Amino acid sequence: MPRTVRQCIVDALEELGEDDFRSFKANLRELKTMQGFRNIPWGKLEKADKLNTAKLMVDYYREGNAGEIAKQILRDGSQQDTADALAKELQMASQTSARCPDLTQEKNPVDKYFTRIVQGFNSVDSVLDELLAAGVLTGEHYGTIRAKATKQERMRELLTIIRGQGSEAKTKLWEAMVEADPYFTKNLTSE
Repeated sequence: MPRTVRQCIVDALEELGEDDFRSFKANLRELKTMQGFRNIPWGKLEKADKLNTAKLMVDYYREGNAGEIAKQILRDGSQQDTADALAKELQMASQTSARCPDLTQEKNPVDKYFTRIVQGFNSVDSVLDELLAAGVLTGEHYGTIRAKATKQERMRELLTIIRGQGSEAKTKLWEAMVEADPYFTKNLTSE
């Protein structure tokens, strides 16, 4: 099974002493995020251990960005050797996943029909409740999504968060969508 970005980040953070790890989190807090992303709230980051810090990074910045962000923060914090080791780990992980693609991720309807789901799925609130109850969403994610003004904005935010959590979370989202609106999901996949 290919290593995940989160696992690679955890390994790199395990190389840091306590002072360097605190410095890493402080620099992560000050990060200038890309459009469409927001910083990890300090209340979550401040008390997070190394494993939870890596998980938060993937949750908030998605796998594609979290590894690059970790490398940059390590380099900025004079942890060049650790950043280089992380870069090698990430490259090996991506090569392994390229040789052994996760077919469920490629075929997941959440990825395949992203735009159409955002524009047409109306039962967002019931899906949010289901995912919160199942532990797929945190209370903070739930609140962030619910604060969006339109159903489309809520669905876009939900999809962004879920896609960053991997194929299992996407599968749970799809199952909740099928249960909430079987007509929509059946029409979507039968076209």
